[in-house]
Parts: sequence; structure tokens; C-alpha cells
Amino acid sequence: MRFDNPIYNHGFVFPDIADFPDVAHEPKYQGNGKEESVSIMKEAIQKNDLNMFQNGYQYYMKDVDTKLFNKLNNMFQFYSNFEDNKIENNLPSNNVYTDLFEQGISYLKLDIKELRDKIDDEIKNLIVLPDWRPPPGQFDRAKQLGPDIVKLVNDMFQSYGILQGASKYNKGHNLTVRNVVLHIAKPTDENYKQFLYDCKTVTKTTNLHIDPKENVMKAMMYLNDITIDDGPFSYVEKSNRWIYDDLQNIFGRAISTGSYCHTPQSRSTVFQLPKVCRVSHNFGRLLQDDTEEQERILEQEKPFTSDKGNVCVFDPAGMHRGGICKTGTRIALQILMK
Repeated sequence: MRFDNPIYNHGFVFPDIADFPDVAHEPKYQGNGKEESVSIMKEAIQKNDLNMFQNGYQYYMKDVDTKLFNKLNNMFQFYSNFEDNKIENNLPSNNVYTDLFEQGISYLKLDIKELRDKIDDEIKNLIVLPDWRPPPGQFDRAKQLGPDIVKLVNDMFQSYGILQGASKYNKGHNLTVRNVVLHIAKPTDENYKQFLYDCKTVTKTTNLHIDPKENVMKAMMYLNDITIDDGPFSYVEKSNRWIYDDLQNIFGRAISTGSYCHTPQSRSTVFQLPKVCRVSHNFGRLLQDDTEEQERILEQEKPFTSDKGNVCVFDPAGMHRGGICKTGTRIALQILMK
């Protein structure tokens, strides 16, 4: 979220997970969401009172889910002083910064031949792996690359001004490349359906999401030519600036990391909550096809194909997704800066 360049009238409303057609028959809290405990949680956010916040959600969640409780507490604490910790730095502006500030994403064309040659063997080994159904949280075909590649990417990003622009945008300390993952996507992949994994309905916006924790920046680097059929990365431009309800922001981020809602049991914990709290920042699958809400998002979603470049730098607090291939294969590096 950008408190220095915010957009309030974006019109987006996080859908209720329990309204998804495949799970609508499952038991859920039927209250009207106006109960005192919702007000208590909202007041707790304003007062930065974690104990009050805990009392609020524990009123509903009689079946204890320690993992989700911890995620809620962590998100509450992280966002309690998130805006205050965003301190301007003195780095000069550049095109990457300007793009990020206005759109949330910047497109570049880099010379990647040396890097591509260094990981060619890794690509050959990964691309032949057989299809499987990965558990929630894992890709179908991916490998974390070693420190030599991390350093090479960091040096590249330094020389092209990417670290400068991303650091100025993110504010605070200067960013460096910390993690590089080689990811190969194919039409047979399953990982993009892991939220509500046991359900059959796959909507046009499946896997559109907002990363749960901010204060990091990311980049996607293509290692082969990518068309609209090859699972391009896509981004809802300017959505990095959208401001959401504080309560839903905390619950949406906590649930997206604390529960994939992939079984009736995992959903039952979340469904104890009132409607306003039954939200996830992994919301794309919940938007029903051909509805006004979904069409409005699809109109704003912009695919990143190779005619725009081979690297995009983006704020993961904006809506994004990728790797959903129609016919081709996408070979890419997912890069984390912090």
C-alpha cells in the first residue's frame, strides 16, 4: 500500500470465501457481522492493542487454530507501525522508481546471456521432471539457486539502476537481491489452483493475489520468449496504491498464509469468522466468471509479454499472478529484494 500516493475509490471488495459455490453448503457463522467483537477488533487496530484484537477474534474462533492465530497476531503487529517505518531515503529518482510509484511495475530489457548460460544445466534438469500434484506452498517445477547466481543478479540489478529505483520506492534501507528461484511453468501445472485445492471450479481470475507481507520488492526475469499463451506474469497496474479496510487487510493477509482453505477441515476454522473477516489476499479464484467485479479487474490486468522486455520489477502489494500456461512453457527467475 502507498500511503503517500493512495487510491481509495478503486471499488474493489474482497469476496467472502464461504460464498464460493463449491463450498457454499459447508457450515459457517451466520451472524450479521455487526456484533460487538467486530467493533472490538476495529477499535484494537486504532489503539494498537494486540490483546484487545485477540479477544475479538477468539470470541468467534472457539476451535483453536494455532497457526492462524499466530499469523493474525504477526500481521497485526507488522501493520501497526508499517506506515511510520516508511522513511524517505536520499536516493535519486530514476525511471524504475517513477514507474513503481505510479503503476506498481516497471518493464526493462536486460542482457541476460551470461546468466542464462550459467544456469542452462539447471534448466535442462528441471524441465524434464514429470508432472505431479505438489502440496500447498510448492511449485510443480522450481529450484532455489545458489549464492553465485544471487550475486550475479544483484550485480546486474545494481548496474541497471533497479536496486536504486526499488530502494527509493520501498523507502528505508537499500535493497539487495536475497533470493533467486528458477521456475518452469507448463500447461499441466497444478500449483496455481492450490487455494481451494479440492474444489473443481476454476475461474478466469484464479491465482490473482496480493502478497501477504510488504517491505520487500520482487522481479520476474524471463529466460525464454513469452507470448500470451506461455503463462505471462500479469499485474493490475496501480493496485499497489489501493487502500483497503484495516480489519480485512489483516485477516486477508493472515488467512492467505495461514490457510489454503484446501480441505473442509481447513475451511471450518476460517468459517467460524463473521463475513467481514472471511477474506483472503489469494482472492482471484473467488471472483465468479462474467460478474461485474471480475470483469472490472480483468480490464485492468496487464500481461507482461516479451515485447515489453524480459524483466519486470514490481511491488508485490499490488494484484498479480502468472505461470498459467495455455500451450507453451515459461522459463523464468523469481527474484526477491529486501
